[in-house]
Amino acid sequence: MTKRAFCTECNKALTACICDAICALDNQHFLHILQDPSEQNKAIGTARILDLSLSKVKLTVADTFDPTLFDLNNTFLVFPSEEAATIGTLRETAQINTETQFILLDGSWKKAYKLLMSNPFLQSLPTLMINVQEKSRYRIRKSPREDGLSTVEAGYYLLSELENDNNKFLPLLEVFKQMIDFQIASMPAEVYQQHYLNKTTQGDL
Repeated sequence: MTKRAFCTECNKALTACICDAICALDNQHFLHILQDPSEQNKAIGTARILDLSLSKVKLTVADTFDPTLFDLNNTFLVFPSEEAATIGTLRETAQINTETQFILLDGSWKKAYKLLMSNPFLQSLPTLMINVQEKSRYRIRKSPREDGLSTVEAGYYLLSELENDNNKFLPLLEVFKQMIDFQIASMPAEVYQQHYLNKTTQGDL
């Protein structure tokens, strides 16, 4: 059997390569994506869109992470919790500055929670909630949470609110849409109809 060729940049099959659709975006705040290893080469993974598009971003793949690599005094973990603050509150209380960093966990809810539990320093970080304006567009991924988002969607909402600009980061969602459209077009219509159509299909955060 012939092994499929993969793009070395986006880690997707050459036939599904998204590199030509990527748009360089200069984000003001540094975004650090911590990815569960099982997500690294998934065809419908979205963290790589952020990694390829943003100017201030780092994608780290591991089960556990070195806390000394983070500025723990000026970093927020994007994760829903009862104590999670809003960006508006942080801005009003001057807790955000140009050096503030934000962490996204890339994986299913179960995997993201495992990353959190496996890294105690993450549990000590202040948490941040994002203002989600619509349901996820992840039409071929199921999530047990009604408010579930793909990682690229979470990045879009986070950066858009931080910079108070809903248009600047729209190219992230355009690449995401192109990727999903390709995957849907590549599967038998009956498979999409049976497993995804008219069902909740949120993503990997």
